[in-house]
Amino acid sequence: GRNAGRPLPSRSAHIYRIFLIIKMKGYTLLETLVYVSILAVIAVLALGSILSIYQAYGKTKVERKLAQNADVALERMVREIRAATTTDIGISVFGSSPGTLKIGNTTFAVSADTLQVKEGGGVFQNLTASDVKVNSLIFYRATASESEIIKIEMALETGSGLFKKSRNFFGSAVMRGIY
Repeated sequence: GRNAGRPLPSRSAHIYRIFLIIKMKGYTLLETLVYVSILAVIAVLALGSILSIYQAYGKTKVERKLAQNADVALERMVREIRAATTTDIGISVFGSSPGTLKIGNTTFAVSADTLQVKEGGGVFQNLTASDVKVNSLIFYRATASESEIIKIEMALETGSGLFKKSRNFFGSAVMRGIY
């Protein structure tokens, strides 16, 4: 037969050959555990990095929304104040929140936590986004013999849960139409 003239393999050689066959067909339990452990560590590190990036993106997005809404609102109010010649003291509310400012034909007020503007006899229009809450709006007025200054303090809030953010904003302007 096949083994004619060859000596029979020893028991240890036979076991070694079986081990090699098993080794070529798959992994041992110990190797599998080591590979799974390494994969788990890599997965945890990757997930941690992804969550950090997500949190940074969410916080940046909320901060940007606050800044954009404040910039638009303050820029509009300051521009209108500078162009105005009169302040309607009867309608305007100074020193408390929610403040109201009527200068010339333009009125700024808070309604349903949203800053709104009304020009002339028109209707109020939103100046801040509906998902940005105006927590506080205070106007201060100071006058001198030839000038009048309006100071604005505004607190805005947006986001929810982990990404909820509130921030204060300030502005002021001298009514240039007076002098």
